[in-house]
Amino acid sequence: MRPIVGFTIIAAAMAASTPVQAEVFAMTGHFPAPYRAVSLLRSIGVDRIAGRDGTALALAIEQKLSRAGPDGRPYYAVIALSRRGPDADGIITGLADASVRETNVKRQVEVCAEGTDQKCAKKEKVEALCLQETVTFAPTLRIARVTDGQILYSETRTQTDTIVTCPNDKSKRTPRQSIDRMVRTAADRLADDIIPRHENYRIRLREERDGMDKAMAQRFRDSIKSSQRDPVAACGEWAAMDGDRPGHPSLLFNLGLCAERDGDYAGAERLYAQGPKGGAFADGVERVRALAVGRADALQAELRELYDG
Repeated sequence: MRPIVGFTIIAAAMAASTPVQAEVFAMTGHFPAPYRAVSLLRSIGVDRIAGRDGTALALAIEQKLSRAGPDGRPYYAVIALSRRGPDADGIITGLADASVRETNVKRQVEVCAEGTDQKCAKKEKVEALCLQETVTFAPTLRIARVTDGQILYSETRTQTDTIVTCPNDKSKRTPRQSIDRMVRTAADRLADDIIPRHENYRIRLREERDGMDKAMAQRFRDSIKSSQRDPVAACGEWAAMDGDRPGHPSLLFNLGLCAERDGDYAGAERLYAQGPKGGAFADGVERVRALAVGRADALQAELRELYDG
């Protein structure tokens, strides 16, 4: 299964690029995991991850999944696999082998020209031969469903780091430290792929008034300004304006945000779908579809927890 687009990233990017004066709607929603089929499993176990760094990665994944979840609690029951056979719904396997390539490089370094290193009167830059260590870590992780053996997840994500050490360097970052960090990052990325998210996000209101007469344009402008103070009233104003001027893109989009804010994802999708093709309208359609799925999955997880409890 291919991953679903990360809508929270889209929303965050829009918020980050929003000018200071622009108005936004702040919302909260459940977003499905990019690999939703994995997130529907109830329990997961980490089998052998081959390679020199496989054991470290397996432990990092177990630790991450044991504490990560939308509400701060573990999302999966993390099962220790037994010799009798897998007791988990899904099994993680893979390969993790970091490599270090060493080369010599020339760099300009600062040395003491007069005095001592402890009390230097004059420094100058000279060319020095330095050791460059290129660390590469490309773990492959796979998750299979136990009931039918279907591969639900298979990813290889490469990380690289370059360490340059010159003569007389007082501090040196080691390849081992770099690999340890990459192992933690790989575990974090896996969790992000297979755990749903409950997040706050912001979407910018549409403020364009092209096509409105002067009176409506002023009315719309005032409603935008008041939307942060009283979003319910602003939504009511846009609905009334849409009755007078149906189908205006700004009204359609903002009414879509009103529906999305209220959790009416089907209504929001209908409004976004009436707007111009592409851009924020297409993003809106895709986002609310994901939010509807995420909400259903969250409800299913809650019911599952009640049942298991």
